[in-house]
Amino acid sequence: MHREAQKSYVIHNYYDLIRALKENPEWLEELRKLILTHDLLELPKKFEEFLEKEFRPLKSDVETLKSDVEILKSDVKTLKSDVETLKRDVEILKRDVGVLKVDVANLKGDNFERKVRERAPAFFGKHFKKVKVIPIEEWADKLDETQEAGIISSEERKEALNLDLLIRCKRWEDTEEILLAVEASYTADDKDAVRALKRAEIFFKVYQIKTIPVVIAKELSPVLEEKYPEVLFIRVEAE
Repeated sequence: MHREAQKSYVIHNYYDLIRALKENPEWLEELRKLILTHDLLELPKKFEEFLEKEFRPLKSDVETLKSDVEILKSDVKTLKSDVETLKRDVEILKRDVGVLKVDVANLKGDNFERKVRERAPAFFGKHFKKVKVIPIEEWADKLDETQEAGIISSEERKEALNLDLLIRCKRWEDTEEILLAVEASYTADDKDAVRALKRAEIFFKVYQIKTIPVVIAKELSPVLEEKYPEVLFIRVEAE
């Protein structure tokens, strides 16, 4: 098998050389070996090895960082969910505390009203004598009778039934028997005064006896006494 005769080239300039090298790639490789040193020839290989050695761990670190970022995103999402849950729990707690405050206030009020009923002579004895609490069953029957007789309306009867205490007594300075329409409240306010006035008027219609509206409380503002001069306010000292 004979070897193909190589083409001869006449080189006059740089472009002739380039054309010859393009047409004969093996010449280019031989020329490279002549021009470049061994180290330079090895440089691409060494550079590839360098990249493999130095940047592969970096690539691994980047992947780890991406994974950590995804975990962080998940944790932030979970934290947001927990915060929303906490907000809802706080709102529920606030409502529960509000209900608890109302319940405590009602409990204090009920306990105070019971004490006033049980110890009426002691609480009212400074202002009146022969203090007697009229049982609710007695004046409830009286309200029924006067409504049936057309003396009071059904609305007035319902209003009067909510009175805390009805007391029969006398002033110290005379012998006339009077009634006290009493609203007992741990902390007195305008509503207590208004209720006492309205209910005292109804019981006057029922019994045809002078009826004094009274508000008895542990916490009592002097402003109320100025605002409602028709009402007798009695402050109970702390025990």
